[in-house]
Amino acid sequence: MPLIRLPAAQHAIVPWKNGLGVSQMIATDPPGAGYDTMRWQVGGTEITADCPFSSLPGLDRQFMVVEGAGVELTSIDDHGATRTTPVYAMRLPYAFRGDWKTDCRLLGGPVRVFNVIARRGKARASVEFLDGKTLTKAAGETALAVHLGSLDAWMLSGQSKESAMINPPPGPVLLIRIAA
Repeated sequence: MPLIRLPAAQHAIVPWKNGLGVSQMIATDPPGAGYDTMRWQVGGTEITADCPFSSLPGLDRQFMVVEGAGVELTSIDDHGATRTTPVYAMRLPYAFRGDWKTDCRLLGGPVRVFNVIARRGKARASVEFLDGKTLTKAAGETALAVHLGSLDAWMLSGQSKESAMINPPPGPVLLIRIAA
């Protein structure tokens, strides 16, 4: 399948499942699927106040602060243990289960964040910084490159191994690989 450009101006705006905010959806599989039916989702959002996260049973989350001081996430895991994790800007994502009751506390004002969510047992995702301007994917996987400043994105998917050149503006670009 050819390289698909996903300009930020065309990303859908979707309410959070808990109704406390909205996300800019970069890509979802299947396209347009909601939290209860999607296999995976890639998006960005702003968090402007301390808040609880949406309960997303059966989903695995990767959460990355891309702008702002950071957040502190306090979660109650599957065994009832409390975990408190600081997440600072421009570090690799913090991975956790959507089933966990999670509260977010801002560490110095609003933040912009990037999320990758995958349905456990149906999809697996990895996130890293892209080094260069070549987007490459293995057979059967989906690869996205997302410019963190603008949220403009490029996507390759399909059954064959592929590579394509992208031309993002200056600034960090994430590479997301999804096997579904």
